[in-house]
Amino acid sequence: MSQARLISFHYFLRTVILLGFSSYIVILSKSDTLTYYIAPRMMIYVKVASVILYIIACFQGYMALRAYWGRPVTCECEQPVSRSVLRNTLAYGLLILPLLVGFVLPDTALSSTMVAAKGMNLSASKSSLTTTTTVTTTAPPAPTVAPASSSPVVTAPPDTEADLQQLFHADNEWDEDFSKIGMILYKKDTIVVKPEIYMEILSTIDLFKANFIGKKIELTGFVYREDNMTSNQFVVGRFAVSCCSADATPYGVMIDFPTAATYPKDMWVKVTGTVQNGSYNGNDIFVIKATQIDKITAPSSPYVYPNFEPLKELQ
Repeated sequence: MSQARLISFHYFLRTVILLGFSSYIVILSKSDTLTYYIAPRMMIYVKVASVILYIIACFQGYMALRAYWGRPVTCECEQPVSRSVLRNTLAYGLLILPLLVGFVLPDTALSSTMVAAKGMNLSASKSSLTTTTTVTTTAPPAPTVAPASSSPVVTAPPDTEADLQQLFHADNEWDEDFSKIGMILYKKDTIVVKPEIYMEILSTIDLFKANFIGKKIELTGFVYREDNMTSNQFVVGRFAVSCCSADATPYGVMIDFPTAATYPKDMWVKVTGTVQNGSYNGNDIFVIKATQIDKITAPSSPYVYPNFEPLKELQ
């Protein structure tokens, strides 16, 4: 192959790769599956990147045609293109392989399989408290859930705003927002865990757990179960994403329900019940004593994201 044809081939291959990445982003955006990989606040940057990639691809295509027609395409200051088949295969393969994987494999949300690898976090305010499925030589501790009374026990409402502030006293400045959220949630008849402030609500309940015992609560998520859970237990979880799916962390709440075993993994459900004390693998957690579980359709945006102004969602 002549030098001109070799240069043209390299430019053409770069054109195809860049158009491939640009087109893939457009396809994900049009099919509303970009949310499986990127947080909403990052989407604008990815979409802009697809336009930039398209422009660069057009330029590379123009350079490929110039080389094919035998016209000069460089200022003789670039590194000469490699003639090594192995080197070129490795270099371009690092770009082509993930592109092919993206086009060939179906676009799906993260599921229980990823939870089993990362571990489910059952304490939103303590990131170190996770439960993971691992192979051990000894049997894991038996999971237990604190017994719930036949009628929920709700603490007497505070008489004044000062009493409420004392009930949700923040020990440090980092807990002040949770304290304010707690005072708002405490006044509600039913705590609805909105996806927009999923982590913030669970963190507040976990931090001020004693104040919410007996409170009615509703939340949605997918079913996750470990082998050492009893037949009346499963976890309703969601993946929290800060930037992209690579940093996704699973968070959830233990559910106690007589027919819990009939709900398979990854099924999306809406759970209604009351907050109760409980424990799992030696860790004190809060559980939901469910009174009703409804099967629902998976939401178009299955992940939850950090909310930097959670109080506005509660107003």
